[in-house]
Amino acid sequence: MGYLFFDIESFVDPEEERSGLNPFYKNSKVIVISYNYYPQNTYPLDHQVKKPTFLFEWELGGEKELLAQFFSTLKRIYLSDPNLKMIGFNHLAYDLNYLMARMSFHKIAQEKEIFDFLISLPRHVDLAQIGMTVSEKTKEANDFRCISQKAINSYFDIPIKEDTGKDVSKYYLKKNYDKIKKYCEEEFTFELLYSSLMEYILHVK
Repeated sequence: MGYLFFDIESFVDPEEERSGLNPFYKNSKVIVISYNYYPQNTYPLDHQVKKPTFLFEWELGGEKELLAQFFSTLKRIYLSDPNLKMIGFNHLAYDLNYLMARMSFHKIAQEKEIFDFLISLPRHVDLAQIGMTVSEKTKEANDFRCISQKAINSYFDIPIKEDTGKDVSKYYLKKNYDKIKKYCEEEFTFELLYSSLMEYILHVK
């Protein structure tokens, strides 16, 4: 049972800001996919965390090539690891839906195959949903409240990214790719967050 941590960055068109959340706008597209795979039975501890792999749209020749490479990687990993867990932050509401739509648009594979390998076959863990269990807003309201990655990272003293997703698109338009890479590196703290949440949940009384 392996662990695949992943994240995407989509393009926010200054004239159609919904393009960053809705994959069906004219200029909607995925510009970065970050991932880390750990072929082991237990989640990675701090000393096991490695640098993620970054797939950049501008380096691979376009969104279609980016999506094709990630789908091929995901399919290969799952076929060798049927108990694969896919872990992200708010990926059940955002990343998976966006990827499904864009992969279908580019006909990366048959839609039923994309759906299987991306959504229905792996086991999914959404850190944003689990993070609600330790949210102060949740405790105050006695009801689940959404929590940002910055907030939950701060709760566990995990480094916090400086910029936002909108900043990434601004850098993209200016071809300031080094700043995008820096942002992605700062954002990819999912292994630390997963282990922190697991320790919290397993030891809470």
